[in-house]
Amino acid sequence: MPPGAGMSPKSVFASVALVIILGSLEKSIVTTPLPLIGQALNAGAALTWVVTSYLLAATAVLPVYGKLSDQFGRLRLLNIGLGLFLAGSLACALAQSLPQLLAARVLQGLGGGGLIALAFTVIADTIPPREVGRYQGYISAVYAVSSIAGPLLGGYFAEHLSWRWVFWINLPLGALALWLVNRHLGHLNERHARRFDWPGALLLMLSTTLLLLLLSPDAPLPGHWLAGALAATLTLLLLRERQARDPILPPQLARQSGYLVSVLLILIAQMLMFALLVYLPLQMQWQEGMGPAESGRTMVIFMASITAGAFSAGKLIARRGRYKGFVLTGFALAALALWLIHLGEAAALALVLAGLGLGLTLPALSVVVQNALLPQDRGIGMSLFNFGRELGGALGVALCAILFHLPLPPGSLAGYAREELSLGFATTYLGMAALATLAMLLTLLALRRRELSPHP
Repeated sequence: MPPGAGMSPKSVFASVALVIILGSLEKSIVTTPLPLIGQALNAGAALTWVVTSYLLAATAVLPVYGKLSDQFGRLRLLNIGLGLFLAGSLACALAQSLPQLLAARVLQGLGGGGLIALAFTVIADTIPPREVGRYQGYISAVYAVSSIAGPLLGGYFAEHLSWRWVFWINLPLGALALWLVNRHLGHLNERHARRFDWPGALLLMLSTTLLLLLLSPDAPLPGHWLAGALAATLTLLLLRERQARDPILPPQLARQSGYLVSVLLILIAQMLMFALLVYLPLQMQWQEGMGPAESGRTMVIFMASITAGAFSAGKLIARRGRYKGFVLTGFALAALALWLIHLGEAAALALVLAGLGLGLTLPALSVVVQNALLPQDRGIGMSLFNFGRELGGALGVALCAILFHLPLPPGSLAGYAREELSLGFATTYLGMAALATLAMLLTLLALRRRELSPHP
């Protein structure tokens, strides 16, 4: 019997939990020591690329890991991802200039992009759709703890040790993760004889990078240049995928309406989540005069509510075998919460409602996707689902920036009066409430009811 065969779902989840922590922690741990990094490396205005370079690389390669894992096995690709992530972390810790650090962050992102995607795919390979909701609750708890712990750990390391420790800490954790996955996941290393679509993969990565650059406020090229390059690359990608023998984007996925609707809904859910995660703390600090620590403590209510919603939905889905009602209720609660925030009423209650609502949607949408995918398409299918999740965050921040500035006169943020800022935030939340309502209608009309399979 190969290593890891016959492992219980709890053992498999324990094996990938650390991988999930590494992938989610790296997105936030670097934010608090960023000013110290800028001082040490004389970064100047280019400092934000310490964050952006990692996110660009990690998001761009995410679907490619999924497709390669369908062909060469989950464990092989997980080892490659962890190896690149650890090499990049070591290079980050040793960097002596900003260009060195940015290059190391790209290498780290090329590995980190595979961590979350493959961890979700391993769970989908092992745990039946009817039970996966329960484990989505565990994943949400890991995400919530990592999201909260990232800035706290980053600040502690920067203040008491050195900013370089935000990268050194990955080495022992990554080594432990390598040992765990190789000990327990040897049964998920099956090869399939396919010809990999490298031109399609490169075009997909280039399209993703151009899209994220287009959404970035500090992009190095003019927006019309990026838009033109994106249109050309997408055209080439579509032409290539029509000719490829085994395309990077399987056409059978496009014919599964439940899958496509779920990808769109998870994208919207992430847009709503990032709207609250980014703009509520800004409002607390700019408009209400709170400090960063106080606004951060307030947002713990939101993250705790997401975890509670995901736990509850996961257990109920496992018990009943149905999911549509949870998605519908989740978006309805999110729409109500955003409307309350728009009106400036019951802020704490609104955070609880928004967290519970978005928490309800996460495990439900994950089980829809797992139930719709064939085993041979599970790697690319789950990776594209998570790609939609990551892209939703970037789209959410970009859309909120447009909505926020829509009612405001031209000028810098420092010159706006409190009433003007209030109008910008209110417009942002109203637009997000409308988006949540649209997701609710989409769920009602397009997401089909389907009994969940009791088998992986």
